[in-house]
Amino acid sequence: MTPGALDGIRILDLTAMTAGPVGTMMLGDLGADVIKVEDPKTGELSRSIGTVFVEGESSIFLSQNRNKRSVGLDLKSEDGRAAFLELARQVDVVIENFRPGTVDRLGVGYEAVKAINPRIIYASISAFGQSGPYAHLPANDPVIQAMSGLMHMTGEAEGAPVRIGSPYPDFGAAALMAFSVSTALFNRERTGQGQWIDLSLLSGALFSTIPRDGETFMNGEAPQRRGSGHPTFVPYRNYKGADGAYFFLACFTQKFWLAMCKAIGREDLIDDPRFVNNTDRCENRDALDAELEATFTKRPADEWLEILGTGNVPAAKIQDLHTALTEDPQIAHNKTVVSVNHPTAGDVRMQAHPVNYHGTPATYRRPAPRLGEHTREVLEEFGVSPEIRDRLTPEQAEA
Repeated sequence: MTPGALDGIRILDLTAMTAGPVGTMMLGDLGADVIKVEDPKTGELSRSIGTVFVEGESSIFLSQNRNKRSVGLDLKSEDGRAAFLELARQVDVVIENFRPGTVDRLGVGYEAVKAINPRIIYASISAFGQSGPYAHLPANDPVIQAMSGLMHMTGEAEGAPVRIGSPYPDFGAAALMAFSVSTALFNRERTGQGQWIDLSLLSGALFSTIPRDGETFMNGEAPQRRGSGHPTFVPYRNYKGADGAYFFLACFTQKFWLAMCKAIGREDLIDDPRFVNNTDRCENRDALDAELEATFTKRPADEWLEILGTGNVPAAKIQDLHTALTEDPQIAHNKTVVSVNHPTAGDVRMQAHPVNYHGTPATYRRPAPRLGEHTREVLEEFGVSPEIRDRLTPEQAEA
């Protein structure tokens, strides 16, 4: 097996739910040894939530915790804390997403770990940041969507704000965390210095509003809801074919606008003074949409997509997630779906690492671990005293 880019890097994962676990899974895919520290009785929260379970295993947990080992430690106990700190003394990275201040109260925060491991990279993921007026408040992905402006700009023009269908702030934070940890590790290689990383979902979500933020700063107005439409490009939205199926058309340059008009046989629109350039089209979007909607009712969506594709116009059929994951030929070609065998749930299909590294490819070495599956193994590997090991894993204690 080709060595991963992060082979030899050891990470303690104290995260739960989505942002942290997905980020640590991405690091695990690239070769890092990710040790997931969980409450030995209840396990990480996502083990027990949701409505889809396979042989008692949560689909949520299975989908975002591959390439990890599970260690059950009660960090409120003296033995659990002592074992954690012994592990932390020897690893490269600690990642947590407790409410700000929690890890310090438990005695496993950045300062406690830094005192025994000055080179540690310690990443804290929170909703709002480690300090400030909201730091103490509970929150999750849709709360961040609401506060960041994402929800306000999503939905139909005359409708209510709508939550984005996927937990985008969570996944933005996951990617930013994997990026920041990798950057900090690179810096440590050059300087020998560890550091603390403070990452908030709110900052990540706001960063994802680029370039809408620039328009907001410049014109002093918030982006308005336009359904599938775009505030500064027209035509750029969903349209419906004669069969009722929807497709997305994206004319974000004048070249594509001209190509679209020619492809669909509406060259008359090119010379219409209302639609000469993108600024004109934005000012007269309703009139243009009416023209295009009338045209697109004449053929099924698939026929329009073939016509637009031949005309080199960006467009795509709107397909559901199941179709995308199981039937789309490009997604299949990209090997986006992998199967990992789990001892309880069997063969579990999941998404592959999203980046193809031509040299240090991602690997899928372990399924999501069972709760505490590797506790004894890891404690022995890190040299935790036999007395503490036996108290923490009495069922596995040597006779």
